[in-house]
Amino acid sequence: MRSEPGVNAFPEDAAKLIAEIQTGSKDAFSHLVRMHQAKVRCYLGRFLRGADVVDDLAQETFIAAYRSLASYKQQSTLGLWLLGIARNLALKHLREEQRRRAHEADSLEAAIARWSEGTMDADDSDVGRHEQVIAALRTCMEGLQKHSVGMIRDVYFKGRTAAEIAGESGKTEGAVWVTLMRIRQALRECIGTQIARAELP
Repeated sequence: MRSEPGVNAFPEDAAKLIAEIQTGSKDAFSHLVRMHQAKVRCYLGRFLRGADVVDDLAQETFIAAYRSLASYKQQSTLGLWLLGIARNLALKHLREEQRRRAHEADSLEAAIARWSEGTMDADDSDVGRHEQVIAALRTCMEGLQKHSVGMIRDVYFKGRTAAEIAGESGKTEGAVWVTLMRIRQALRECIGTQIARAELP
């Protein structure tokens, strides 16, 4: 049985594979994509919603990699280098999504996009837990009263101060902070409960 062209013809060594690609070998580039596309898609899928978005950004990842092959210095594995490109593209997408959604009234998706962005910025290791946290956050925020969701959105996703909210609501600034603390505590407890339930056998 004839093997698939390119899969066995190129060495696994990243430098040699990249050299082949840089000479214009389409088979070498196809081999690179086949070697890493599953890992790139899996990584993006942990942070992004929608198969179409994951597909588009995975494709953009390999296009960006092709254009910047000369910048690969083998300080990390080729796979990690590709994931770094995917991460940057995902962050860009999430930021654009957050800005777009921020203009929509009562948008829970804006909060989800912003939370996802912050988690990616801070997380370099346990990306597998990210999907659970986002799912739990969505469920918990949907369970909050409307004024609580509005306050979370105003402070954390619109950058408004407690003093501004107090001035509009007729409450004291201290009362606003107490309310925020209670909402945050309720969200933490709810997220913990949701994750614990998801991890039950």
